[in-house]
This record gives sequence, C-alpha cells and structure tokens, in this order.
Amino acid sequence: MELEAVYVEPAGADAPGVVAARAAGVPVRDVLAGVLAKVLDLVTPQDVVAVARQRGAGLDELVAGAVASSRPVLVLVELQDPGNAGTLVRVAEAAGCAGVVLTEHSVDVHNPKTVRASAGAVFRVPVAEGMSPAAVLEACAIAGLPTWATTGRGGTPVDGAPLAGACAVFLGSEAHGLPASVSDACTGRLTIPMEGRAESLNAGVAGALVAFEAARQRRVGELSGQPSGSTGVSLGHNDGSLDPRADRTGPDRPPATDAEP
Repeated sequence: MELEAVYVEPAGADAPGVVAARAAGVPVRDVLAGVLAKVLDLVTPQDVVAVARQRGAGLDELVAGAVASSRPVLVLVELQDPGNAGTLVRVAEAAGCAGVVLTEHSVDVHNPKTVRASAGAVFRVPVAEGMSPAAVLEACAIAGLPTWATTGRGGTPVDGAPLAGACAVFLGSEAHGLPASVSDACTGRLTIPMEGRAESLNAGVAGALVAFEAARQRRVGELSGQPSGSTGVSLGHNDGSLDPRADRTGPDRPPATDAEP
C-alpha cells in the first residue's frame, strides 16, 4: 500500500500518523474543521484521512501462496453484503488464511462499509477480485488445491473434514448460496452441524467457523508432529449448504428455506 496524500483538520495536526507521514515525505494537506465530515460517509469521522493506492493480489499469486504456506483461501462467490465480506477478510487474517477471493458480482472490497467491517485487515490480507468462479476452480485444479463447497445439508461435518492443509473454501451469497455449477465442480462439501431450531448461519459466521476449524487442525497437527493435509468436502446456504438438518432426521425437522449461509 502506498500513501498518496493525507488530509488533516486542525485538531489532528499533531497526530502521530500525521507526523510520520510528513517525515516520510507524504503530502499532508491542511483542511478546515468540519470539511472531512462533508466528504466522507461517516457520521463522526476522525480528524485525519489518507488516500492510498492499494495493490490487489493476482489469483495465481494467491493460490501459490496457499500452496506454499499450507493455508486455506476463502472464496466468496457473488457475496454482496459489505459487512459479511469485510468480516470474512478480518476472519481470514485472524485465522491465518492465505487470502480471500471475491468473484465477479461480489461487493467491492474497498467499499467503505467493507473496509470498516474488516477492521483494517483489507490492507494486510491478500485479496483477489473480479474473476469468475470457473477461473478460480481452474486455478485451484492446476495447483492441486482441494476445493470445498459450503452446503447446509449432505456435506462432511466441518470438524470431521481434513482442513489442516492448503485448500479453497467456497462460500455463496446471502440470497442464493453457491450456484449448483460451483458446488458440483468442487472436490467436496462441508456442512456445519447445528442444534435447536436455527435454520442457517450467515456467511460471516459460517466462514469464520470453517476458517478457525482449519486453524485448530493446524495447531493440533503441529503439536503432534503430523504434516498438514487436506481433501475436499461442502457448506452452503439456501440450497441447504449450512442447514444442520442435513445430518438429522425426524418429523420436527422441516425442509430448509433460509437463503442465508
């Protein structure tokens, strides 16, 4: 990330970040009090704002990083909610994922709400944007990367799936889940077992559970001295992808109808 300019109101003139920017030769422009509130979409913005040039990661680069580090990649397929997208970028950093892919028709990762939801992780986590799910699947296949489709029913329980090594976890949109063409092309399916009457989880929660399960398995493997490994399975949305009832039977379990993950 490269800073192009910093804009500061009088109250923020002596902020450490402003001082550091000046020392680094970044242009610092003074503005009148109240100006930033007029140009930003925040109700109560801070006294300092920076304009930065962000270098996006390439898909091949991101997949290669996953293979080299034996870490998962989160693939967000047509995910349009900025809060969930930002949360998943934040989760990717916290759980040690190799990066995040947002396919075409997904929210812009630099949407202000996405950036805020990521809590700054968007500036540190490799993120690739704009490619088709088919292109992501092809890149994973070429690299030998197992692919997991999230689904509500019929998949391997997430705590029983081998996620310790490099893999790609596909999560669908809140409204439609993963397209059948994507789920069918993945090497496996994952399901999050649930209790009670909850029908589904949203994409942010579902992705977090998978990412931290992968992190847990890595830690267990490191402690036991076992090498990381991974194979394919699935999780989902209104196609049943994250519906716990996939693994339960009984007259009190009606068909899932929720479109959330």
